[in-house]
Amino acid sequence: MAFVPIHKDVLRIGHYIKIEGSWFSHPFPTNSFKIKTTKELDTLRGLTKVKLFFDPDRSDPEGMEEGEEEKGSPELAEPSAQASDFDVPAPSPEDECSADPGISEDTPVDPISRKMAQREAFQAYQEHLQHVSEQFQTVVKEGKQMIQDAVAGRPRGIKTAQKIISHLLNILGEEQQSRALLNLMGSDDTNEEFFLHALNVCSLSLMIASDLELKQEEKERLALGALFHDIGELKFPAETLMRKGSMSPTELRTFLTAHPKHGVEIIEKIPNTHYESIDIIRQHHERLNGTGFPSGKKGEQISKLAKIVMVADEYDELCHHPDPNRSMIPSDALSFLYVKCRHTLWQDAVVALIRQLGVYPPGSLVQLSNQKLGIVTSVNFEQRLRPIILVYDDQGSPDEPIVLNLAEEEESLSIISSIRPLDLSPKIRECLNPRKIISYFPSSVSPQIHADTLTKATAAF
Repeated sequence: MAFVPIHKDVLRIGHYIKIEGSWFSHPFPTNSFKIKTTKELDTLRGLTKVKLFFDPDRSDPEGMEEGEEEKGSPELAEPSAQASDFDVPAPSPEDECSADPGISEDTPVDPISRKMAQREAFQAYQEHLQHVSEQFQTVVKEGKQMIQDAVAGRPRGIKTAQKIISHLLNILGEEQQSRALLNLMGSDDTNEEFFLHALNVCSLSLMIASDLELKQEEKERLALGALFHDIGELKFPAETLMRKGSMSPTELRTFLTAHPKHGVEIIEKIPNTHYESIDIIRQHHERLNGTGFPSGKKGEQISKLAKIVMVADEYDELCHHPDPNRSMIPSDALSFLYVKCRHTLWQDAVVALIRQLGVYPPGSLVQLSNQKLGIVTSVNFEQRLRPIILVYDDQGSPDEPIVLNLAEEEESLSIISSIRPLDLSPKIRECLNPRKIISYFPSSVSPQIHADTLTKATAAF
């Protein structure tokens, strides 16, 4: 049954209600929920400038609430089971910090003030996203020329690559910007899939390198090899590349054996290219147990930098499979690397990637325990299961986005699953597209594992 109007004086515990009005006109983090406590009932009866509706089918029968113990926030589903992270080392005590160091747990916070603070935080994020997007687009434009020059053996290709790497290092050197970059990965509308994959792998490799505390010169050699790791694919006809997602095992073996060799031949023609960068191109499809290509190298026979790119490359391929129906959501891709690739990929690099991305990487589409949908905008490194989320609300105003820092919410509000973009309606997918978020506000400022998930992912493979 649809929602029907209700007067606030006849509200009771057990009613499933909907509030129509500005998000700032009430203190609840969502507009639709079931009333569960006297405190929420009193708050609702005191609201002004709102219209109230209830759904008889989703409301408890009258009298059912008698004698029930009061529970947590009304708008939330029952608490999920306690979840643990991957076996990723927890932050040391000196690294621990509250989500808002200026507010103690004992300090009452005015709900409207809190929402204003959330809005301001999101606007700052939006500005970061705009700023990084502009840099990202510059890099994409330079990348096409870089590839053409490198294939032709022109030294300018390496110089352009070094310029791109400098851009990326600047972006990744600032935490907020690096999270914004992660949101933009995979959300670009251009048709430069080849270079976008190279750029993604390069960025992810640099994040792993930072976590592993590699030296600057190692990062630069790593990034160069990552940018060019698949350049040998350009020796194949376009029709072959279009069939990458549907090759037979024999065709795939031939492809994986040939393109690293072709890539080495291309880059070796350019003077002064460091051998460690070339080794990445040669070895990025090798595997630690000797089952990789082209030479079946194993263990210490594979360079450390190539082992890093192997992890970044595999993660991006899992998330952006040539066949969209076979693409994994980020959390499942991380789980797959952690659980299923223990003998093939360098686990230090896998764990470093998890630490950098969080259990739910920025850009992940998720469903909350109150059935709301949202997109992860930033990671809470102290509580990896409780990131910051922009919530989709079809009843809300586009000028007042709902932004939830799960680390500051009741424990019963949690992420219950990740969602594939293809499983959402076009309308919701568009609203939660990071490139849409850039223009979410009219801004006057010019440019800025989960145990349940792991279990589900393990069962799926």
